[in-house]
Amino acid sequence: MKRLLKNILRWLNLLLIVATLLAYLSPFINPSIVWHFSFLGLAYPFLLFGNLVFILFWLWRKDRYFLFSTGCILAGLGYFSSLIGLHLFPEKNIPDDAISIMTYNVARLARYYDKKNGSPEKNMASFKQLLKKEGIPDIMCIQESAPNKVRETLQNTAGYPYFFKEKGTVIFSKYPFSDSGKIPFEKTSNSCIWGDLKTPQGIVRVYAAHLQSNWLAPAAMEVVEEADPRRKETWLGVAKVMRLYKSAAARRSKQAEMVARHLAQSPHPVVLCGDLNDTPVSYVYQVLARNLQDSFCEKGFGFDFTYAGKIPGLRIDYIFADPSFKVLSHEVPRLELSDHYPVLVRLGSVKE
Repeated sequence: MKRLLKNILRWLNLLLIVATLLAYLSPFINPSIVWHFSFLGLAYPFLLFGNLVFILFWLWRKDRYFLFSTGCILAGLGYFSSLIGLHLFPEKNIPDDAISIMTYNVARLARYYDKKNGSPEKNMASFKQLLKKEGIPDIMCIQESAPNKVRETLQNTAGYPYFFKEKGTVIFSKYPFSDSGKIPFEKTSNSCIWGDLKTPQGIVRVYAAHLQSNWLAPAAMEVVEEADPRRKETWLGVAKVMRLYKSAAARRSKQAEMVARHLAQSPHPVVLCGDLNDTPVSYVYQVLARNLQDSFCEKGFGFDFTYAGKIPGLRIDYIFADPSFKVLSHEVPRLELSDHYPVLVRLGSVKE
């Protein structure tokens, strides 16, 4: 019996390794052509965790089979470092001309306006405490700010004199705009805008993006809660989840390519902020992070995730900076106003 159980575990470990290796291909395959690898890329945090569990199990059993999962993780070490930050020591000296930038999908501040969670003033207290502790960010990029009362609430709370808005995406700024515009997506509530800001470090072009949402959580939770493999409805629910993801992944990849082309033509150093709705093991990330610095990879520490919804462990909100900047800090404050957490970054002076 023990031998049979051991063989079953070995086969499960092997299947997990194969799935992980296939996930490594996700950044290089456009999901509008083949979407299945993209889904495995989305599952990478769970695949990584499974491999780590097997490594510990085989080590406990003093079985050399732990080498297989270890080799699998080492084969994708770059992906590992995009999920688990190794920068233990923060920057001690933050220069006066450093630019602080926050990106935050506020999900229409639904939790702020939900009276079940208390009064709006009480719900906003954590946000105000963050602004008091860290200072009001020089630039704040917001996603899902519709309706207008959400934008007004945030602007009044932080006191920004300048902003540019398109659909639910907003760039708030302490600095004036010299130019601004949008990247026209197809008919969708998602959007990407940009603004040229007159900062102490010169003109910086800031992009605020909200790429196509997956809308997986409600459908997936419905399947999980009513799961019964004997019922036809369960498999119809699984098929629905797959269709939703396939459609969203294809649309999101096209949006990412549009943003990347626009970025490449910028006459100024760029900073890209936003909710990409994809993990670092994805085609979207590969397209947009090319030639830019991921603030987490530069200064993050520990296991980082930015999605606070029902699917745990996802890092889908980012700040990417031009190589001419020095990333000084990266934080993910645990605010409870949304199903996302904000990302707060400080950037050093543009190098000559």
